Amino acid sequence: MKDGDDGTLSISGQSVVFSDGDLIRRIDRRQVAGVAVGDERAETGGIAGKAARMAVPYGGGAVIGAVSQKQVGFLTLDYRDKERGLHSAVFLLSKSDALEIANRLIPDSRLLNSPTHSATCHGQNPGPMLQFMQIQSAPNVHLAPEYRAMISEHLLGLPEDKTHVLHIYRDGEQSAQCAGFVLSLTVEEFSKGNAAVRAETGPVGLFVGVTRVRAHLVLSDRSGKTVLDKMVKGSRRGDRESLNAAISVADSIAKDLKKAKLASPARNNL
Repeated sequence: MKDGDDGTLSISGQSVVFSDGDLIRRIDRRQVAGVAVGDERAETGGIAGKAARMAVPYGGGAVIGAVSQKQVGFLTLDYRDKERGLHSAVFLLSKSDALEIANRLIPDSRLLNSPTHSATCHGQNPGPMLQFMQIQSAPNVHLAPEYRAMISEHLLGLPEDKTHVLHIYRDGEQSAQCAGFVLSLTVEEFSKGNAAVRAETGPVGLFVGVTRVRAHLVLSDRSGKTVLDKMVKGSRRGDRESLNAAISVADSIAKDLKKAKLASPARNNL
């Protein structure tokens, strides 16, 4: 699925089905590892709504922002593909529909554990490859599932020229052990803001209702030697969707990988 696809989400006896009118995508229900429902208040006006508020004098735009809000629901599905790689999909729909679908699914939480594989890798790859481990959260930090999913999927979907990494393997993927590097991310701070509050408070919205994500990134080679160790941050202010904070974290990681200029290490029968 592509980011921003519009379509219909339904459940059959064996699959979760998403159709946009041209293509039908299916997630095998037996491969669903996790299901979560989240929500937040968002503006319905988008850029047009923002322009309308700016045109209303004496703070009247705050009124437009307040009445152009709606509650949106997020349905986050975690699942393993045929290669055992971990995927996440986030669907935006009404909260009642998200709850209804979630209640009809019984995830197999055992699939969240990374499977172990044996692999034989020969020679040297034409470019660096890494394994992106499942995102973790520090004790007492609850990262909303949709944010975790967006960080992972956005980073995994970036083209090579954004990271200078030939390939990023998913957590648990069968060939992941052939990657020369391992990337782990632990979220140490998360505060979920509110796009509607940011919209209706005008300039004050730059300081209230802000979404923030701060995570500890560790990149190491297969021998355990640390190549990169730093904090990455993402935030979202103003009218933009709060989930964009997750995308900014992924983009920051990509820039760090690009700056690291990873070399492809020679390997023999890993």
